[in-house]
Amino acid sequence: MLDRQTVVFLLIGLCIVNGIFSPYLKIAIPITAVLMPELFPRTLEWVLFWSSVMLATGTLLLSGVPAALYERLVARDAAAEASTWIWLAGASLLSLPAVLKFL
Repeated sequence: MLDRQTVVFLLIGLCIVNGIFSPYLKIAIPITAVLMPELFPRTLEWVLFWSSVMLATGTLLLSGVPAALYERLVARDAAAEASTWIWLAGASLLSLPAVLKFL
């Protein structure tokens, strides 16, 4: 069985894959061009990079909502691994279009 830290690394890797290969990148590019920090030049490379970061972060945050609700409502043990697996399952569902596009 995988331990909790390994599942978290799998979760982060899945979110990164979703950020890079997501079909929603076309929607994120105009948003990122507006929200991008002024420190970076507004070139295509930087806009694509920040769009991928934004999608990966959004996947990580949105997939954590069911896990947080489960931990709050059902599990009272902080060491329980079920919420980590729920988090990974949520990220897998959100990353399904990107993984299918990648394959």
